[in-house]
Amino acid sequence: MQGFILKITRAKNEDIIVNILTKKHLYTLYRFYGARHSILNLGYKIDFEIEYSTKAYLPRLRNITHLGYNWLFESQRVILWQQFIQRFFEHLKDLYELEEFYFDILNESAAIWGEQNPKRVAIEKYTTILKKEGRLHRDLNCFICHQKIEKNLSLARGFLPSHSECIHSDILPQKGIEYLFEENSTLFLEDIYVDKLWNIIMQGF
Repeated sequence: MQGFILKITRAKNEDIIVNILTKKHLYTLYRFYGARHSILNLGYKIDFEIEYSTKAYLPRLRNITHLGYNWLFESQRVILWQQFIQRFFEHLKDLYELEEFYFDILNESAAIWGEQNPKRVAIEKYTTILKKEGRLHRDLNCFICHQKIEKNLSLARGFLPSHSECIHSDILPQKGIEYLFEENSTLFLEDIYVDKLWNIIMQGF
C-alpha cells in the first residue's frame, strides 16, 4: 500500500516508530534499524507492507519503496513540505480510520509542490480542508465581537475571521480572502499576504 510519512519517532538503539497516512488509515508502525534508512524521512511518500505479530506491541513496517518527486532536491521546498506535513499530523494524530480525502489532499499537493509556490498550494489545500470539515466561515462575521466585517479583516488560527482591532493583527485584503474562501484560490493575494496566511497555518490546523 502507499502512504505519506507524517512523523518519525526514535525508539531504542536505531529503531524508529513511523506514523503513515494511507487512503483510509493513520498507521503507527515499528521499523527495526529504521534510522539507517534514508528513504524513511518526514514527508516522504512510500510503498510498504505491514507485518502483524501477536508477540509485538506494534505492527512492523516492511518492504519499503520510496516514491519520490523531483522537487525533493530543492531544500527550501522540502522544508516547507515537512512543516506542512507536521501540521497534518497534529491535526490527525488521534485518529485511526479516515476518509480518503486527507490522503488525496496530500497526493494532489505533492504533485504540484514543485511547479507552484508551495505556500500558495498549502493555503488553497488548507481552505479545502476547512470546507470539507465545515469549519470555513465564509460569512465573515468576527468571532470576537460577532459583528459583520465590512473592513479591517484579519484571520486567526483556523482562518477564523475577525476585525484586525479585535485580535490586534494585520489587515488582509478582503476581496482576496473572499475569493480564496469561495474558489480555493490565492490568485488575488500578493506574496506578502500569502506569507501571512502561511504563518497562520503554521499555528495549527
